[in-house]
Amino acid sequence: MADSNVVDTAAQPGAARHSRQSLARRLRLQQLMIFEQVVASGSLLAAAGELAMTQPAISKSIQELESQLGGALFVRGKRGVQLTEFGRRFEPHAAHMLAELRQLAETLNATHAGTRGQVVVGTLISASAALLPEAIVRLRRGAPDVVVTVRVGPNTLLFPLLARGELDVVVGALPGPATAAVAGAESARLASQPVYDEALRVVVGAQHPLARRRKLALTELMALDWIVPTPDSMAWPSVRAFFGAAGLPARRIESVSILTNLALLASSPMVALMPQAAAERFAQGGQLAVLPIRGLGAFGAVGYTVRADRAPSAATERFLAALRATSERLGRSL
Repeated sequence: MADSNVVDTAAQPGAARHSRQSLARRLRLQQLMIFEQVVASGSLLAAAGELAMTQPAISKSIQELESQLGGALFVRGKRGVQLTEFGRRFEPHAAHMLAELRQLAETLNATHAGTRGQVVVGTLISASAALLPEAIVRLRRGAPDVVVTVRVGPNTLLFPLLARGELDVVVGALPGPATAAVAGAESARLASQPVYDEALRVVVGAQHPLARRRKLALTELMALDWIVPTPDSMAWPSVRAFFGAAGLPARRIESVSILTNLALLASSPMVALMPQAAAERFAQGGQLAVLPIRGLGAFGAVGYTVRADRAPSAATERFLAALRATSERLGRSL
């Protein structure tokens, strides 16, 4: 463990040279797990608590790893530890190796026919309100011991994680050809499957003065404060098409956070664009009202994306089957 004056030895003349064989002899998988936990926890003490180890044991493991790699991974600070430049270079490789280890565990657990194991799912607003929750409930009926971990974010974040093996599947709006082209080489490693076409809806809080109107024109709403998806979301082209020549509202908040959007709609007279499945779910729960606005275009295809170069684990296959069954019902209701 280095202090703040540490020199990155990997960048110095005479630094140790590595090979696959030398790293295989030196590195231990437990060191990688400890390194990952220290990164996640931000301190040796917190990592020790998470791993049920002593702080000296954590410190010793990190020091041994630094010695084997030939460079300092962390710098001590008043608020814990931070990665050095050398550590930042090493971190994605460690995450990838641990992701591969998890995939191995899933493969070994395939003898349980997918009734055990873990599925790590990335999702967006278009799936997190209806499709994903119902699919998880359906999965747990047949495989209650499968652990489902959900990570939320835009596709620009989730797809690289999927390509590296840190996610098993991404569920939500599928990228169009233009978006996929921008994604570059990583998109070639991914395969998307549409399950139904989603529509856009305009919503307000259940107590909004417009909630009971039977006829409305978009022009009546343009002076209000709007909530629209962010420019990096899959919905952005549909959002721009919806407003058309009128242009985007001047007074707007760009957000794909469901909790934030619901709180804003409940506490203020704002109006929002939302995928239909999510809008109808919250309208049924009495939280939102769907406004009768004509001319709403399609939001796009909703589906799931997996790695094209790797067969899903048995647990992930069970989850995908539950997802497809759920999407059949949702697709018919839209």
